[in-house]
Amino acid sequence: MKRYGKSAGEGRSPFRIFGLLAVWLAAALACSCGDAEEDALFAQIVTASFEFDEADPAANTVQVVANTAWQVTYAPGDVFVRVEPAAGEGVGSFRIVEMPQGISIEINVLPASGGLGGKPITVTRAAAKDPEPAPDPDPDPDPDPLPDPAVYRYPELPANWVAPTADAAARKDDYAFFTHWSKSVESKKSVRNYSYCYDTRRHNPVWVAYPLHAVYREGGMGRTNPDPWTPDPMLDETLQSKIYKHDGEGDGIYDGYQFWGNTLLKSLGKGGYWSKGHLCMSSERGGADTELNMQTFYPTNIAPQSSDKASDFATVWSYVESLFSGTNNYKKTDFTADDGSQNINIVSDTLFLVAGCYYEHDDWKDYDASNYNYTPATSSLSKTCVMPTHQFKMALRTKKGNSGKKISECSADELQAIAFWIEAFPTLSGTSATAELNRIAVPVAFVEEKMGFEFFPGVPASVKESCNPADWGF
Repeated sequence: MKRYGKSAGEGRSPFRIFGLLAVWLAAALACSCGDAEEDALFAQIVTASFEFDEADPAANTVQVVANTAWQVTYAPGDVFVRVEPAAGEGVGSFRIVEMPQGISIEINVLPASGGLGGKPITVTRAAAKDPEPAPDPDPDPDPDPLPDPAVYRYPELPANWVAPTADAAARKDDYAFFTHWSKSVESKKSVRNYSYCYDTRRHNPVWVAYPLHAVYREGGMGRTNPDPWTPDPMLDETLQSKIYKHDGEGDGIYDGYQFWGNTLLKSLGKGGYWSKGHLCMSSERGGADTELNMQTFYPTNIAPQSSDKASDFATVWSYVESLFSGTNNYKKTDFTADDGSQNINIVSDTLFLVAGCYYEHDDWKDYDASNYNYTPATSSLSKTCVMPTHQFKMALRTKKGNSGKKISECSADELQAIAFWIEAFPTLSGTSATAELNRIAVPVAFVEEKMGFEFFPGVPASVKESCNPADWGF
């Protein structure tokens, strides 16, 4: 098979593969002849770099020699790559099942418990020869992964983003970072669902960043039923809020220890409960029973939000959501962006959103894995979670909406940005949705200062310092 050859046109028989394995097995046996304490653990790929074969899945197999357990790694880490198996032990192999078109990745194996690793190999997948035209211009991005994320950074990723280098969340200090990829509902494109920064000490999100484009609306607003609450598989479950129930915890909607407690609410003189609020909305990733929709139910995308009996947060938040996503709240709003027919912020250029939580102090604490309908209300899995004092949502888009340009290609005069800053227990002003949005609208620069992060890196400061409600239809 050509992938084992020294050039694309030179074939190689299975005996060539066997020869490579034999050499490495001999080396392994040589290492094992000494004292056990001196044995060096190693894992290395012996297959040469190759081009991903669209027609022959077996041709994408990678051979490994090792004398210990090993796991597969790849770079860049923020593209969607699937290998089977992702780990093994001793001499073996794995197969690259899926990777984006038009890029190259470096793939390697490393000893699982430390030891010597070899050099990575390069696997390249050709670009599609006859791509179907997108239903709308989609400049930022295609939404397939761009060839080199190091050269072009997705506009909505804040500057504290840490790209994972494996099929698991990256960890830095108290933060965990990951990007979930999925398939669009009808066109089956590989798309970025959302990226997150999750606070593993407070056990709640910091921010979730995601794009909006026509490709994400192929499933309408369909929601998986029942709600598929489950831990994020890319982050240690013990670091996440337990706001889901395990098997055997009950069959009803309110059964099981799958909530935050209400001790803090009572101490603040509030009624109600903490609801589970999507930062990237389920309806923004509509498609019942699809991975695209179900991924939005991970705790890494869910913030505690006060219920109606505690405050008017749900109403205020829904105004912000309607402004950007054209939800079904238009009959309850009076702003022109959401009129029930065509939301002016749903444009053919991509709209970039970041939603998140601000923790003014760590005194607001409550327990996860709780159920205030039970006695006792907490469970053996309950742990302390810090609750946000404020939440925010911000947006970036081109002014024209159909420029066909990447954000990086636009001047300050061609861009617009806005943010909303909402306290945990707001009270409606009693006038109108438009008045409420004007009350909580702030420049992106305001949120940057409060959070201590740079949002929309690369966007001119003048764009992030402005806040013009008329540009957004309210």
